[in-house]
Amino acid sequence: KAVKKMKRVEQASQMPTVSVNGHQLDNVLTFDYLGCRLSGDGDDTADMYQRMNIASARFSSLNHIWNDSRLQRRVKMDLYKKSVVSVFSHGSEAWTMTTKTLRAVNGFNSRCLHRITGRSYRMEATDPSFDLVRALRQRRMRWLGHIMRMPEERLLRRTVLMHAGDGPPYPSGSLLAGLREELEDIQAMADDRACWNSFVNSI
Repeated sequence: KAVKKMKRVEQASQMPTVSVNGHQLDNVLTFDYLGCRLSGDGDDTADMYQRMNIASARFSSLNHIWNDSRLQRRVKMDLYKKSVVSVFSHGSEAWTMTTKTLRAVNGFNSRCLHRITGRSYRMEATDPSFDLVRALRQRRMRWLGHIMRMPEERLLRRTVLMHAGDGPPYPSGSLLAGLREELEDIQAMADDRACWNSFVNSI
């Protein structure tokens, strides 16, 4: 995998360059924009792994907290959600949540929770003390509700609906993935904020 990435980086550097006001821009395989990583080869996991690396560094910086037996587990879990999960989940609404991505998210979560709770990796993977996969899905559903309430001419709304096709089953990994409702029913629920919030909380 590392060799393939090096080849892609080399290929990117050999592409024709662009100049702006006499300044030649470098050709790069990846770049960060507004805290999210974009990859020139279309790798839709690049941003997720970038956020995972940042969140892992944040988690490691708090080792003195996780190792402190005087602190209640509830306090540690609250800190984990607010200080680590918040860093990891930045931009997750735009991720393609494939089976591979979900496994990576669950693996990251179980490794962190193992340190906090003392339960085994397997236990935290199969019955997590905090379900990060579910939390990300709820976050994405809240964003979907916001999109569905946008005016019909908004490009983001039109793009999401275009990828939705004619209805369920929706594309794997998309914002609508896993929903069984027709688009008209999703729209009706989203228009009613209380109804949509209840639906999201039930996931």
